[in-house]
Amino acid sequence: MKRFRFRLEQLLTLRRYREREWEIKLAGITGIVVTIENRIGLLVQEAQRALKAQFSCEGKPDYNFLAASEEYINRLRLEKKECLAELEKRKRELAEVQNEYLEHAKRRKVLEHLKERQEAVYYRKQRNEEAKVSDDMSTRAFIRKKQKNRRC
Repeated sequence: MKRFRFRLEQLLTLRRYREREWEIKLAGITGIVVTIENRIGLLVQEAQRALKAQFSCEGKPDYNFLAASEEYINRLRLEKKECLAELEKRKRELAEVQNEYLEHAKRRKVLEHLKERQEAVYYRKQRNEEAKVSDDMSTRAFIRKKQKNRRC
């Protein structure tokens, strides 16, 4: 039986390659989003730790420490605000990349389904042809045997 050859195999390979490119871009931007989310979590924890440190002073409060601590907490809040803005920007970018990836994956899947259908039809026809050849051979053998029996 001859092997099935898909006429659009090169196009399918190209579409797989493009899909893989977008998958890598998607993974990259997802990593950035996760990193920013982790950074925001760390900033919140650090701000809470600094706030607890302000109120854990025993005895006479150190006003210089309180002022410095308040400045530190404000800087952490500002950094968190900047990270949230960056996170929103990256999430929009993530959505765009994800849409592109899904589009490329859909294009590849369409071609793969076409290939599978054509392959199934091809092999079905091949099996039918083989069955016909086998039937012809057995019919010829039967006829030869019958003719041989008549001659004798």
